[in-house]
Amino acid sequence: MHRPLRPQLRTSRQSGMTLIEIMISFVVLTVGVFMLSSTITASIAHTDNKRERALAMEGAMNYLETMRAQPFRKLFALYNQSGDDDPAGVGTAPGHLFDVAGLEAWSATVNRADPLGEVIFPGPGPTLVETLDQAELGLPRDLNGDLQVNGEDVSDQYQILPAIIRITWSSSGGRRQLEIPTIFSAMEKAR
Repeated sequence: MHRPLRPQLRTSRQSGMTLIEIMISFVVLTVGVFMLSSTITASIAHTDNKRERALAMEGAMNYLETMRAQPFRKLFALYNQSGDDDPAGVGTAPGHLFDVAGLEAWSATVNRADPLGEVIFPGPGPTLVETLDQAELGLPRDLNGDLQVNGEDVSDQYQILPAIIRITWSSSGGRRQLEIPTIFSAMEKAR
């Protein structure tokens, strides 16, 4: 038998990839690798920031607890910026600066051993005045409970003592800061 003649179609089958397919694959692979490396880098930076913030928070809370363990009437004298009113003599109190282990000082001019934490009270001391304009501490405010806000020194008769515990450090992302506002009161010790 004789078969009918069919026109033969010419098909050219190429094996392998064209140059354009290779280039597109390379671009897709490059974008994927870039996105993966960016994600890993961001994750590492985020982890470092969380670790530093946890160290700062721990340092601030530890110092705050150390302060709360002191006699309330001596808090301002022990932790203000002035050494002139230290209860055991000039320069004997812990003062307003403290160290936080594991963090690096912010300024390049600051010695790495310098404290990173500070206690901020109304005014530097040795006087405590209710009329100071310090909105971050809620001043002016009645500190001695006499229902008056006046310019007299109340460092020996305060009933409440607002404070901020501030820690400033250097991070891979630049300057970082943690602030914990608090108010010490005479009623805390009345148990």
